[in-house]
Amino acid sequence: MRPSSPFEPLNKVLMKTHTPAAWGCILVLLLMPNLFAAIADPVPSQSQPNVLLILTDDQGFGDAGFQGNPHLKTPHLDALAASGVRFTDFIASPTCSPTRAALMTGRHEFRSSVTHTIEGRSLLRAGVPTMADAFKKAGYRTGIFGKWHLGETSLFHPNDRGFDHALLIGGGGVAQTPDYWGSTMFDPYLQENGEWKPFKGYMTDIFVSEAQRWIEKDKKPWFCYIPLNSPHGPHQISDEWAAPYRAMGLKEEVAKFYGMIANIDAQVGKLLDSFAKKGLDRNTVVIFMGDNGSSMADFSGGLRGSKACPYQGGVRVPAVFSWKGRFSAGSTVNTLAGMYDVLPTLGEACGLDLSKFPKTDGRSLLPILLAGKQPAAWTDRTIPMHVARWPSGTTVDKLPFKSSSIRNQRYSLVNGKELYDLQADPGESKDISKENPEVSESLRTTYLDWWNGVKDDALALQPLFMGRPGQGPVELTLMDWQPSRITKEPLNGGAGCSQEVVKAWISGGKAAGVDGATGGWMMHNETAGNYELEIRQHPVGVGDDTPFSEGEATLDIGGKNFAQKIAKGDVVVRMNVEIPAGDLFFEPLISGQRPSGKPQGAYFCRIAPVAAGTKK
Repeated sequence: MRPSSPFEPLNKVLMKTHTPAAWGCILVLLLMPNLFAAIADPVPSQSQPNVLLILTDDQGFGDAGFQGNPHLKTPHLDALAASGVRFTDFIASPTCSPTRAALMTGRHEFRSSVTHTIEGRSLLRAGVPTMADAFKKAGYRTGIFGKWHLGETSLFHPNDRGFDHALLIGGGGVAQTPDYWGSTMFDPYLQENGEWKPFKGYMTDIFVSEAQRWIEKDKKPWFCYIPLNSPHGPHQISDEWAAPYRAMGLKEEVAKFYGMIANIDAQVGKLLDSFAKKGLDRNTVVIFMGDNGSSMADFSGGLRGSKACPYQGGVRVPAVFSWKGRFSAGSTVNTLAGMYDVLPTLGEACGLDLSKFPKTDGRSLLPILLAGKQPAAWTDRTIPMHVARWPSGTTVDKLPFKSSSIRNQRYSLVNGKELYDLQADPGESKDISKENPEVSESLRTTYLDWWNGVKDDALALQPLFMGRPGQGPVELTLMDWQPSRITKEPLNGGAGCSQEVVKAWISGGKAAGVDGATGGWMMHNETAGNYELEIRQHPVGVGDDTPFSEGEATLDIGGKNFAQKIAKGDVVVRMNVEIPAGDLFFEPLISGQRPSGKPQGAYFCRIAPVAAGTKK
């Protein structure tokens, strides 16, 4: 939407005034457009609005003051909500990566093969265009500051998906295995455009201040995506933020959780204040949302359930859209909307070319945002949700309706059998399926039609890419493991995404019920040739890397076996192997490390091409 013309009042004069003197004055003004613009608007006019998109992690429906939370103080977010349009029925996916995929693509996450947060099922399918691609094509600068969680390696990293600048944590949370080893929320190492760098301060503060610095460095229109990892655990926050909630008698983890949100509120306020001082608030769309249900759910806002469940408390989130002077200020709407509506909405508001994008599952919310209410012509819709944390390898026949819901404006069908009237019973306390069989059957049919259209994509696993021209080394972590095809050992419910669990495994102790784990990576090699593998207990660059015990590393690639002896005290195992082009399953096994005597997988692996003529 283009800003109102500074000449609009003048146009009205032209229509009413016909004297020569008046026309002469008007002509002088028309011949001085630069002076007139400077008087009317000290900020250079810009036909395309800037966009600030803030997504918080695990902040559910009731986790904000403007959502009625009786304990949590969020004055800046409350003011943002009062300045724009607040949705009370805005739907996310039940967990992190799926929501991010839906947001970035404007389609249900299953269509992009994102079904989980681990096991290689969080990789946003290569080649699928993103919101950042659309903004970049439209001439915007594009930046991300926070948590991506849709892939770490080539073709999945934000710098490969439309973002000019990317400042990130690794994986889905602080101290997960793709994150910098030993990092915390305080003085963290963050990855800036692929390179790990140390920063001083609190992580949320750093992301927001770095975003502000990036915004202010250039006058081109910008799309700034701030997907904060807070208040996702670990709940690490200075006591000054948690103390007020502890004093209320809240549990320690809740006090820290609320303290992290209060800190977010302060940082958002700081950023928006800077916009107001510089005049950016008049041409910036600001969107604030949570990514799934609350992980604490101390106050649910009357909804049932929390993160990773199909009830409304697992999928309904706070959502505010603000654009000063454009969107209807102080409006609250109850229209059913969701994550994949954001892309078509911004597409219309910012004039983005989405013609080459796959057909969206969303709708533009712009008519609602401009009017502050649902248009009379708005039709009802259904939105399916599925908690897709099924074990890898689960057969398709066991998946329909399992931990799912599908709903329209009034009704929600949960797990294919429980029906709730959300208007009369927003807390989903009374199953009315027996009294309303026709409604249940209609939603069941709609769900099955949807499921049959997405199941193949949902079950398709994305390979990691190697051997691409100019790619450089590929860094692999066990967070993207698929289940072992050799040992048949299960992946143990995602324990391998935690640095603390891996530390326990490699120190000889037990964690998550086992003394280690095995698994492998689905790979696609674009260039056949000689490659060097580096297998470690920790990622490259960790000063206190735990050494291996005496043993042997083995690898089977396309029926060809490779082996390398390991001496006690080695901190890295190097193997030189010939890797063919094409799809392959990459599963090194290491003997002699686990107290049980079972083989261990390669927790961290680097693969780099060996230059022709290099002696090994």
